[in-house]
Amino acid sequence: MANTSKEVKQRYQEAAYIEVGETYELAGTGFEKLDEEPGAQTSSKKYINDKSSTSSITSYEGTHPFTADQILSEKVIEDFVSIGKLRKTGRDAERSLVRVDLDKPVESKENTFEARCFNTAVEISSFADNDGELQVEGTLHDKGDPVEGTFNTETKTFTPKA
Repeated sequence: MANTSKEVKQRYQEAAYIEVGETYELAGTGFEKLDEEPGAQTSSKKYINDKSSTSSITSYEGTHPFTADQILSEKVIEDFVSIGKLRKTGRDAERSLVRVDLDKPVESKENTFEARCFNTAVEISSFADNDGELQVEGTLHDKGDPVEGTFNTETKTFTPKA
């Protein structure tokens, strides 16, 4: 039987973990926004016998815009602030992002959920003043295709699908 629930997925049901050093850290406290924008790229043609054009999805240019309060005890935020302040580039400004569907547990594997891993380039666009409190704003830009797999929230380990 098809799922006919009209319940809307809540933001807390999707966790984001970002690689800082040798481990993944939760991007939670301090983050006001960490969206996902697939950025579908299209092409279109109009055939001589049609009134309307035909469009196709040709690729994706995915981004993950974020806004976070500068709570420097949070490792991800401290890392992002460092990238911007030190004007890091290339590999020094790249991080893995894992989006974990906490509402999709993996059967017979405790603390393990369906997930996608993105290699990203971290763009820091501003250190904004929000009524006297500093924020860090920017965008994680996808580098290639996401990898499907699972993520264990206790060991903070991503495992790609076989």
